[in-house]
Amino acid sequence: MKKKILIIGNSPKGYALAKKMSEKHEVFVTPTSDALKEFACCIDIREDNAKELLEFVVENGIDMTIPVSQKAINSDIAGLFNSNNQPVFAPIAKANEIVANKVFAKKIMYKLRIPTPKFGIFEKQNLAIDYIKNQKVPFVIKTNETNSAVIVTSQNIAKNILDMVYAKKSLKAIIEDYVYGLPFSFYAITDGYKALPIGNSLTYKHLLEGNDGQLTCGTGSCVPNYKLSIAHEYSIMDNVIYPTLDYLQISGNPFMGILGVNGIITDDGSIQILGYQSFMQDCDVDGILNGINDDLYHLFESCIIGSFSDETDRVELNSMNSVSVVLNNMNKNNDDNIIQGIDSIDENMLLSFYPSVTKNKYLEYVANQGSVLVLTSVSSSLSKASEQVYSELADIDFRGISYRKDICKFNI
Repeated sequence: MKKKILIIGNSPKGYALAKKMSEKHEVFVTPTSDALKEFACCIDIREDNAKELLEFVVENGIDMTIPVSQKAINSDIAGLFNSNNQPVFAPIAKANEIVANKVFAKKIMYKLRIPTPKFGIFEKQNLAIDYIKNQKVPFVIKTNETNSAVIVTSQNIAKNILDMVYAKKSLKAIIEDYVYGLPFSFYAITDGYKALPIGNSLTYKHLLEGNDGQLTCGTGSCVPNYKLSIAHEYSIMDNVIYPTLDYLQISGNPFMGILGVNGIITDDGSIQILGYQSFMQDCDVDGILNGINDDLYHLFESCIIGSFSDETDRVELNSMNSVSVVLNNMNKNNDDNIIQGIDSIDENMLLSFYPSVTKNKYLEYVANQGSVLVLTSVSSSLSKASEQVYSELADIDFRGISYRKDICKFNI
């Protein structure tokens, strides 16, 4: 039976989820974007306007709301919807603090003895400067905000970054050891009590080939991560996911939704956890969703209504591999920057747009500055998927196009 679903968030993760859900259901999305209008009904309500979104859901008979935007989750849409008996698949804001606040997350990992790089948290700049004097480079500086990590290669650079951090009175600095190894993301679906793995990836965060350049929200990924073993998965579930969920549940803030962890597989095969993720990263979402055979609506609903623990023993995953590459526009001149080659992409490729992409009066896609789209290839092997995605990318062009050429070519 076709359901009415509201998805809050129009980044590639919102786009990918809306596209997949629209195959069986009637999908509404906010905020709007030109690309989403092709298969979903877009509404114009601010993603953090919980009260107005609740009114829309009640008035339009929405069966399930899925906030994927951090802005929406942090505004505690889940808390408001739960108190008004409206089905919502997302953590409450208090539970999501492990994602939204890196200082809080680090303290929890330390308390629960979850393996994480050595770190210090500093409220005062002079104490942070004293700490870095004996810190071996490279090291990482973060704040309590999400997506704030910077790899530091000299004391002078570190001091300049700390000046910027403490210029904002609300921020605290986290100084963390840099850990060498292979990055990964691991995702589990949970009702707040029981959790089941739904996939993992090798994530690429650096802007340039060879893991050079600044850290980003993601430049590409391979699903699954070819070095993340079954033993690693059991270890992450037993030593990271469940201790975190148990702590939040005992604290009165159970985390319901998709809980992800970002980490590093070190050269000796051990795991170091860098932080948490709610829902999925933009560069992972098509690959992870494509790997799930189970009906997403039923999975999410079982978590909402409390039948997840009774009904579900495992999430059925397929054996397909995928490679995703993020395309960016580095050109500041956005005037009529038409994306060439979209129409010629193989129909088996997965394509998700960032909200910056618009359409002109001829209904052609236009690439504005910033992240533009994620292109994903699915195949029986990672090497074949990587070959396919780069073959298709050769036909896509726009002014300022930029993307990594080494995703899943195993040379990092």
